[in-house]
Amino acid sequence: MIVLCLIVAIGTFALFGLSTDQHHQQRLGAKLTAPRRKTLRSGAWAGVALCFLLAFVAEGAIYGAIFWLGALSFGAAVVFLFLNLAPTSADTSRRVK
Repeated sequence: MIVLCLIVAIGTFALFGLSTDQHHQQRLGAKLTAPRRKTLRSGAWAGVALCFLLAFVAEGAIYGAIFWLGALSFGAAVVFLFLNLAPTSADTSRRVK
């Protein structure tokens, strides 16, 4: 359950990240439309709720709340580092050969 909660947290912040114009264009190569943004953000908020439930089931009420916040922080950090530091296909095509 704990690992599943961490995976959901990473997926949640990946959805939040991809719901921004810049990251969506960089990673998916498509312009972000309003309906797609709404779908991505709705999925992300559903992920926050699912992570909350998984943390409470795994750790109980007191430690579940603490673990939930930690899992969300971990997910945000992993996705932030990936979206901002991992090379994109546009980066590899600009290299001098």
